[in-house]
Amino acid sequence: MTRQLDNSPTGAGELALAASGPARHMRLPGTRNLRDVGGYPAGAGRVTRWRTLLRTDALDKLPESSQSRLLELGIRQVIDLRWPSELSERPSVFATSAAVRYLNVPLLDNPPMPAVGPPHSYLRMLDERSAELATVVRALLEPDGLPAIVGCAGGIDRTGVTLGLILTAVGVPAEIVAEDYALSAACFATDGVEAGLDDWRAGAVGINCLPEYLLTTLEHLGREHGGAIGLLGRHGIGPAEIERLVERLTEVSG
Repeated sequence: MTRQLDNSPTGAGELALAASGPARHMRLPGTRNLRDVGGYPAGAGRVTRWRTLLRTDALDKLPESSQSRLLELGIRQVIDLRWPSELSERPSVFATSAAVRYLNVPLLDNPPMPAVGPPHSYLRMLDERSAELATVVRALLEPDGLPAIVGCAGGIDRTGVTLGLILTAVGVPAEIVAEDYALSAACFATDGVEAGLDDWRAGAVGINCLPEYLLTTLEHLGREHGGAIGLLGRHGIGPAEIERLVERLTEVSG
């Protein structure tokens, strides 16, 4: 299935992605998979706020013009899910920034977990990295925690599980969360010349990120962890904090 990045739905499953508002895929030089998760229904007449939470691939090759653009959007925090060897080889341009808060929360081992594909690796993130996932949520709740960018190397796997947990926690339906995850395939499908990259992201890349992978992950989250609320609750993020997260990440629709 071809997933649209703009506001033209191609089927029932795409309607939820066709929210009116700013462009979802932010085509800034130095990135291939920088996306806004605003405009999604979040229950009780609410939608996720635009330009509040972004998801991305690595920000190691972001030119000054793109950095300035993100700062103009009000970005106050960058959360990097990569492991130490990745940070050493390709440090984020924001790692030493005085303008934003930079936080590294490695979501996998260094060296990484045994190479198993999704959704099995995603289940392990939930089972073995729940404390780290809670750390990300807690960081978003800090006074200077939002607007924020959360990302990893490709903005797909580690970012997908983390955003899946966050969006589910604030009431976005699982099917929509899964469709958002799957948009990464379309982001990498073009040649990416405008991105100005010279690494694996430079050309057209086939990305295996079927929505079913994240749906399976979210089903596991509900069955084994009591959903996002249950998992976060075990790490001290209770009802009051969840309510604050909802207020900060969503707004009344219309």
